Amino acid sequence: METKEEQIQSQTGGSFLINAIPESIFIESDFSEEQKMMVASAQDFVQQEVKPLADELEKHKDLAQTIKLLEKAGDLGLLGLGIPEAYGGIEVSFNTTLRVIEELAKTTEFSPAFGVQTSIGMAPILLYGSEEQKAKYIPNMVSGKWKGCYCLTEPDAGSDANSGKTKAIYNVDEKAYYLTGQKMWITNAGIADVFTVFAKIEDDKNLSAFIVEKGYEGLTLGEEEDKMGIRASSTRQVFLNDVKVPEENLLGTRGEGFKMALNVLSTGRIKLGIGGLGVSKNAIDFASEYALNRKQFGQTISSFGAIQQKLAKMVVKTYALQAAAYRTGEMIDQKEQEFQKSGMSVEKAKQKAVSTYGIECAIIKVFGSEAQDFVVDEGLQIYGGMGFSEEAPMARLYRDSRISRIFEGTNEINRMLIVDMLLKKAMNGELDLMSAASEVQKELSSIPSFSDNGNTDSLERSVQIVANLKKLTLIIAGSAAQKLMMKLKDEQEILMNVADMLIQIYVLESVIVKTQRMKDRHGKEASAAQIDICQLFMLEAVKEIKNSAEEALWSFLEGDEMKMMQMALKRFAKIESFNVKESRRLVARRLFDEGKYNF
Repeated sequence: METKEEQIQSQTGGSFLINAIPESIFIESDFSEEQKMMVASAQDFVQQEVKPLADELEKHKDLAQTIKLLEKAGDLGLLGLGIPEAYGGIEVSFNTTLRVIEELAKTTEFSPAFGVQTSIGMAPILLYGSEEQKAKYIPNMVSGKWKGCYCLTEPDAGSDANSGKTKAIYNVDEKAYYLTGQKMWITNAGIADVFTVFAKIEDDKNLSAFIVEKGYEGLTLGEEEDKMGIRASSTRQVFLNDVKVPEENLLGTRGEGFKMALNVLSTGRIKLGIGGLGVSKNAIDFASEYALNRKQFGQTISSFGAIQQKLAKMVVKTYALQAAAYRTGEMIDQKEQEFQKSGMSVEKAKQKAVSTYGIECAIIKVFGSEAQDFVVDEGLQIYGGMGFSEEAPMARLYRDSRISRIFEGTNEINRMLIVDMLLKKAMNGELDLMSAASEVQKELSSIPSFSDNGNTDSLERSVQIVANLKKLTLIIAGSAAQKLMMKLKDEQEILMNVADMLIQIYVLESVIVKTQRMKDRHGKEASAAQIDICQLFMLEAVKEIKNSAEEALWSFLEGDEMKMMQMALKRFAKIESFNVKESRRLVARRLFDEGKYNF
């Protein structure tokens, strides 16, 4: 049996598809007392500093309050989590940082400014900057004295970021670059002192990155965008007209900008996904409280099955996100420690650890943002007409949530990236997908087992179900690659089908292992609601995977090949029936008893 260290070393992004389900994952109760104190500090900041200003921030008359709040967050150390002490930060685990972000995300008025400052605002300099650059900029950004933004998107370069037209011309005599171009949808631009700007030097194929300061001549901003949501955040265009940037402000090496952008965005993606967890918990708390107090037909609406069904579905998606997000954060922490033990610098280890799990970060971003949207939408529905009013909290949550499926690469782009990254790992030998798919082909041509699993409990059966779903995904992805070959990269619908299968598998096995840990720690009776949540999410995942599998198969197969694959679908996507209604009612009762989300 492998030791924990050997398991960590063998893990890489996407390995969940071919590895056995893990025996254990990180759950929130694993946080130490010291980590919980940091979270409590964030909660106090939200309650005492941010929430009293929520309405004023939303009106967006000026950004003075946002600036003050960032500076207060800096005073409390909240902007420097995970940053080395040498630069004024507090060296905590990645999961600790995620937990704090979850709390700050509950303030949708302030969280975009905080999120950019603590991720893509600082990450390029921290991970790729020289010692001189880090010493100059990071301490001032950790304190909140300087605010940062990330200038990648252009009018004709959104998802295809490397097609950007912003140019950098080098002047040998002045030892400086002159930047000219236009950036758009830049969060924090109106309050920023430090701009990370991506541009192509001369006729380079790939982007480079530059640190541009607010006072540089030729740097101007457009008007604040009139947005549907996140109105309290600054979003502006950034114009560069022969902006002189000293050569020492080139970030990283020439042509490294596109790689840098992708790696930094992975950090932003998982943080965006964990933000969806904070928003979802908030929405559930609002909706359950309303349901307990709102009366119709002589009784509170919390007694109605339709309302309980909605709340249970909201809880299930939130629980699933919670399990997968903190599992991913722990894997990044473990991989970072492994890299540091090998002699890698802290910053390089952080960069490589997140990059290793780029697939999982994209999964958390997609699943988290879509779970958040679902939960908020259902929460608004529970409020009924009041939910549509700005007097109730749901309208603002609804507007502010929608951007998450667009931020850090649209969910459609992220889905295709998930499959692209997986296939690249297979091609470079990091993942032996071909052998795994061949084994499934052999199994498919053998006689299936008809053993009765009726004596095993639901969690044990779930382990076998997720193993079968992995087999189904391997055989469908393998068949698509074999049938379509080089054309597969252009079949976006099929790629998104496969991505949806991968997303559900990763989240499902996270849910199963989390629930098993809860059962082991607290006992079966005390964990009854969590076991039901696991069953309910498994039902959702199997439905989603079957639907995606059928759509993919119908898109590239026919005849005998189709019949063979339909046999695989029937064989590997089986699930036993259970009383869905009663499971959902149990989850809803637990929610009402607790008075808030506490799973």
